Amino acid sequence: MTTSASAAVAHYAQRCIASVTGLVPVTSCAFYQVDAQLRPRHYLLHRMPGQVHQHYLSHYQQCDPLHPARFGHGTSVMPMGEAVAQGALLQSRYGRFMARHGMADVVELFVRRGGRVVAGFSLIRGEELGAFGAAELATLQQLHGLLELAASGNLPLQLAAETPDAGVLLTPREREVALLLRDGACNKTIARLLELGLPTVKTHLQHLYRKFGVNNRTELASRLFLDLAHGTEYGPVS
Repeated sequence: MTTSASAAVAHYAQRCIASVTGLVPVTSCAFYQVDAQLRPRHYLLHRMPGQVHQHYLSHYQQCDPLHPARFGHGTSVMPMGEAVAQGALLQSRYGRFMARHGMADVVELFVRRGGRVVAGFSLIRGEELGAFGAAELATLQQLHGLLELAASGNLPLQLAAETPDAGVLLTPREREVALLLRDGACNKTIARLLELGLPTVKTHLQHLYRKFGVNNRTELASRLFLDLAHGTEYGPVS
């Protein structure tokens, strides 16, 4: 993806979040893009603690009732209450995740281009706000058309392959670790996905800190996210 395209995606997400949350109160929300396999990628978080997002990615994403892979066609605005019955949710693993983090309700907005889901917005209400009401859901339905209209000029039909340029030279394994960390994975998740030991993951992180000129994973994650917004990717060691 070019620098201008990545900047357009970030600007699109920020404008949409501001518009939606200005009309429908939420506790937190997240924007994400969706790849060809309907997997969420490249999150932009709004008032969501990083540790909650990391906990979600590490243990609960695949059992999320609102995962975009479950809604490949037709659905635009999906409240949690329509995806799964309240009683079943309370008894489920995902319901326990929501309760643990004080989430009262979630609504997903799926954005399509060319008939396929290319992005989504997760809107989360805490216990202080309670569930989304019928009038608020109707407002989200109306807003959804504007989100898709704006997407036509800002979101790509398909995510570009994560191939690097010459900005920072990384080994193939360092690049894999960096991309997973950028998407919010914790050390244990990185180790599991890449079939590495935790000490090896920590060694790769130390190398990444040095190459990016940062002191810790928080600074590295911030740098990686800013680079994503500006279209920067990471070149291989020759």
